[in-house]
Amino acid sequence: MPQQSNTKRIKSIWRFGKKYTLFFVVAEICILALYAVSLLLPLNLTRLVDQVLLGRNHDLLSTVIRDYAILFGIATVINLIYAFTWQTLNNRYVVDVRTEIFRKTILAKPEFLCNMNSGDIMSRIDWESEQFIHVVQRNLFHFVNSILLCTGIIVIVAQINLIIAGLLTVAAILPIIVTRLCGKFTQRYTKESREVTGSFTGRLLEILKGFREIRLCCAKIWADSQVLVLLKKLIALGNRTRRVEFFVDKGIHLVNLSTSLIIYAFSAFLIIQGNLTIGLFLAAIEYIALLHRKFNWMMRIYLDWHGRKVSIDRVNEILDTESESDTGIEINAINTVEFQNVSFAYGDNELVLENISLVLKKGERVAIIGNSGVGKTTLVNLIMGFYTPTNGKILINGTPIDKIKPSSLRRAMGVVSQDVLLFDETVRYNLTFGIDYSDEELWTALKKSELKNSIEELPEGINTKISAARDLSGGQKQRLMLARLMLKNADFFILDEATASLDVETESQIVSHLREFSDNTTMLVISHRPAAIKNCNRIIVLNDKTIEADGNREELAEHSNNYREMLGQTVSGGVSY
Repeated sequence: MPQQSNTKRIKSIWRFGKKYTLFFVVAEICILALYAVSLLLPLNLTRLVDQVLLGRNHDLLSTVIRDYAILFGIATVINLIYAFTWQTLNNRYVVDVRTEIFRKTILAKPEFLCNMNSGDIMSRIDWESEQFIHVVQRNLFHFVNSILLCTGIIVIVAQINLIIAGLLTVAAILPIIVTRLCGKFTQRYTKESREVTGSFTGRLLEILKGFREIRLCCAKIWADSQVLVLLKKLIALGNRTRRVEFFVDKGIHLVNLSTSLIIYAFSAFLIIQGNLTIGLFLAAIEYIALLHRKFNWMMRIYLDWHGRKVSIDRVNEILDTESESDTGIEINAINTVEFQNVSFAYGDNELVLENISLVLKKGERVAIIGNSGVGKTTLVNLIMGFYTPTNGKILINGTPIDKIKPSSLRRAMGVVSQDVLLFDETVRYNLTFGIDYSDEELWTALKKSELKNSIEELPEGINTKISAARDLSGGQKQRLMLARLMLKNADFFILDEATASLDVETESQIVSHLREFSDNTTMLVISHRPAAIKNCNRIIVLNDKTIEADGNREELAEHSNNYREMLGQTVSGGVSY
């Protein structure tokens, strides 16, 4: 992940904050008012000690008490306004950031998403998005205003005594140097920690999702090791970060303590010499304590900035990623799909497909077969426009695929993949994704996918909330996805191992229902099971990154050894299904 400039980070933060300008102005006024009260309180203490207690001007006592009451009352009201303002900002601002990260993730190009860990993305959306508002509140508002307050304190102390003010100024230099040097370590450890946290979250999700397989394989020790290794890394990185923080905190505390002792000794000397009143001395002590608190807070904020900017960079990586453009030529149907010498590789890896040339025509029933990992699913992803060919062209209806509006292309397709995706929602939701279908259409689709009886037995039928991990068997999940396919008004179907979890009889029944679609419907079937491809009038054999054979069953049984081996054919070419 490349490092970003502070200017770019601030621009990224401000893009979400500019519509909340009024809230920021109110917050700034509140901070300045609170700091003004902080500067006035020690001066009131000077009047109380020098004039009322030591000067015996008791008539001034009521005025001093009144001023204290007014200052405390103002501070209380301003604190309430400030708390409400920042709570409102925090809620709205963070939601805006998270929404934009999610939107950019959903719209990102598949090439970007395939390289991202799901747990890492979740970490950026859930936790690191909050760092945006923390940067605004602490690293910008509080840090800048704390500088103003510290400057004001030194100016006021200078009115009391220039040497004391000078000592305070000199004492500020060492902590700044120490904190700046330690900040680089904080940034490095934080970056590593964020990356490990993302990996940990992703691995934890995988293990929880695959708990059945882990128990079946008695792999509890392996699962523990997968989590513990990452946890140990997080603990080690956390300890390193805390050691840096400890060094900075104690170093600053030592400087502040040494400075305070010198100032107290010098002040006592001035009092003995009659050059400093006790009231001014007490005020100076208040200002010194306030200065130390604020200066410690500033150094803490500065140290945190090195960690927060790592989060800002990680979030910006998603915000800056190029979205898939949904523009181009609208299509209503897919008449032809043509590959012209198409090659494809994932990133800088070796080619998965090489010089693929084929034409799929409307109404064809085409099967693509090949050994695992030969590139069948990759070919499907290229047809759907999820990936861009490394070389060659893909034409839809004679038009380059990159010139076609992606949503219209996918709207014309119906896809059921080997990866079953169901949500912990109602059956209706899993079928429609919010699209308005009638109950009759839903039940018809469920009947054709041989799932109607199973859904009718659920407590609330299609309105029953199901759990993807508990309520449906593997075959039922796949049939639900097939029902989803049948609801879609598409003329190009892609079945990627879509019946792999079904028994042979159910598979045969569903294939028969699929045949009922219009002759103008193109069907592309990826499978290694004879029953799934027996209705295909054309079969393409992929082998060693390219097309080895292309023809009907009889032709391939006669001329393709790979075809016969994969589907259990005899050397003579007799068809067994």
